[in-house]
Amino acid sequence: MLVKELIFSILDLCKASGSDDSFWTEEFILFLCKKYRAFLIKKEQDKEKASQDVASAFETQQICLDLEKVPAIDGDPCTGGYYLRTTKPIPRILEGNIPRVYPIDYYQGTNISYVSRDKMRYIGSNPYLRNIIYSSIGPDLHMYLNSSNPQFLYLKKLRVSAVFEDFDEVSDLLCDQDGSHQPCDVLDMEFPIRQYMVPTLIELVVGELTKSLLKKEDTENNAKDDTPDVNRRQ
Repeated sequence: MLVKELIFSILDLCKASGSDDSFWTEEFILFLCKKYRAFLIKKEQDKEKASQDVASAFETQQICLDLEKVPAIDGDPCTGGYYLRTTKPIPRILEGNIPRVYPIDYYQGTNISYVSRDKMRYIGSNPYLRNIIYSSIGPDLHMYLNSSNPQFLYLKKLRVSAVFEDFDEVSDLLCDQDGSHQPCDVLDMEFPIRQYMVPTLIELVVGELTKSLLKKEDTENNAKDDTPDVNRRQ
């Protein structure tokens, strides 16, 4: 489902409930959709007990990033060699999910392994793993690559697949098969969530939008609850 289709569906349901949709902007509805998307995905992944292995194709997005060579230690190329670093920071990844990192060409045989920031400090100590390229997200939120094999420095671009927290942050980083960027208007993007979660997502968003408008202040001093029945059912 496209983002704009999701938003229009929510607005139509709000109208059907008797609410005035002029109170809400598309940006606010999208904010709520993103909030409940993260909630539903995390709930599903917690249930399946293996978040890094259960990410659905509907939730995962793939971005392409250019790489640049940077000194490894304190900006001094004479003391610690070089890293490769993405020219742009990595959009926030949903908590508990591990990104998958690839070269632009899936089939060129380059092995890129994602590791924690702490483990990245010890890359190069095992001679039997010298051909593996390691990647990690640094404190500046850029992704860094390192390897005992200096040939890794010839990489120019990188693919990163992950479940991103704010999926629209990646709109300018989406890429096609050859790694070129394909920016997309947010409203024309697919909303990245499993299809069976869409009805629940819509229900949650509509409920939050309408509950404050449906609630009627009880101003009658008559010992009765004069708020609408629909609110008491909620």
